[in-house]
Amino acid sequence: MAVTPLLCSQLLPVSDVAHVDAARRAVIRQASQLTDDPETLGRVTVVAQELARNLVNHAGEGELYLSHDGYALDMIAVDNGPGMSNVTQCISDHYSTKGTMGAGLGAIKRMSDQFDIFSLPQQGAVVFSRFQLQPAPAPSLFRQGAISTSHPKEEVCGDAWAVLGNRVMVCDGLGHGPLAHVASSKAREIFFDHEPGQSLTTLMERTHRALMNTRGGALAFAEIDAAQGRVTFCGVGNIAGVLVADRVRSMVSSNGTAGYKVGRIQAFTYPWDESTALIMSSDGINSRLSFEGYPGLLNKHPAVVAAVIHRDFKRTTDDATVLVIRA
Repeated sequence: MAVTPLLCSQLLPVSDVAHVDAARRAVIRQASQLTDDPETLGRVTVVAQELARNLVNHAGEGELYLSHDGYALDMIAVDNGPGMSNVTQCISDHYSTKGTMGAGLGAIKRMSDQFDIFSLPQQGAVVFSRFQLQPAPAPSLFRQGAISTSHPKEEVCGDAWAVLGNRVMVCDGLGHGPLAHVASSKAREIFFDHEPGQSLTTLMERTHRALMNTRGGALAFAEIDAAQGRVTFCGVGNIAGVLVADRVRSMVSSNGTAGYKVGRIQAFTYPWDESTALIMSSDGINSRLSFEGYPGLLNKHPAVVAAVIHRDFKRTTDDATVLVIRA
């Protein structure tokens, strides 16, 4: 039976020991939809428990973000605690700052299929763990990571994001709540249904027409052609697209609202190489991104980069989505 992806990140607040078990149970409920292998579920259980417990023990409180695409399950622990001055030492087994056995981060790294961490003194920590619970239908062309969260007062997210081959999409349904969710979900459906050879401008026109029976939204597509060293971007509305290498370069979107009224639909091409990061975000993320004060962040897994951006630049009055793509 097909499993519905959990792409709108499930946010699990952790500020008390009682929340640790609740977070673990929530993670296992999702993981059990993807695998029934007891050894794998055992590893997921330990990692979920340690991530949540570390939030309480070392930061006082934090958030555990959970998502999956039907194949890989991601957990990202995020906090604004005291951070770490020596991450390498903290990852080593039997190192502890709290008088515990010190098995936490070392066990998380050892048991995860993918692991990464970013922390600076007095700037909190982000810990990422990924489990490949089902074989992916095709190997990923790029590394990717995303966090997508709903408006604090809504149960569904009005944003949507997707990656298909060398193409990516972010849509921000107008407003927030169920009707915004319908619009962005329709855009995602059209994106997965389009022919790969179709130009981004044609895809935008098609999606614009398809969204006319919804409230519409801001929408952007990007296509990475690594062989030709370029990325093509086509956007309508306020989906921010930036390329980060030796500097931050913003990409151009057209005015309008897909599904309602758009101006001239255009695509623009920019240089791309292995050192470049593509970052796309809805307007729930402050568009004035700055990586000053985050030494080494862009060398981390895209999921870690996305989590730091979401933690430090999200607005609390809207859905918030950030997608990061690296070679």
